[in-house]
Amino acid sequence: MFGKLTNFKDMTSLMITWTDIFEGIGTFSYSVFGLMRSLGHGPNFFISLFVIGMLGFWTMRLVKYKGQAKRNNTIE
Repeated sequence: MFGKLTNFKDMTSLMITWTDIFEGIGTFSYSVFGLMRSLGHGPNFFISLFVIGMLGFWTMRLVKYKGQAKRNNTIE
């Protein structure tokens, strides 16, 4: 599977420590936040528009279902 690992020294070079994992998460976070800073408020604007649009869509659906319930004399 890993080729010819016959002794413990070769196997320890393949081990990943918790320090490596957390340093990797930290490095990834710094790069993501750097990218976010360079984008400015553009993503905030689009996310806000999406949320407002979905709230409007959901409100229209609720009004539609309420009208259907009144016409059919069912539970709202």
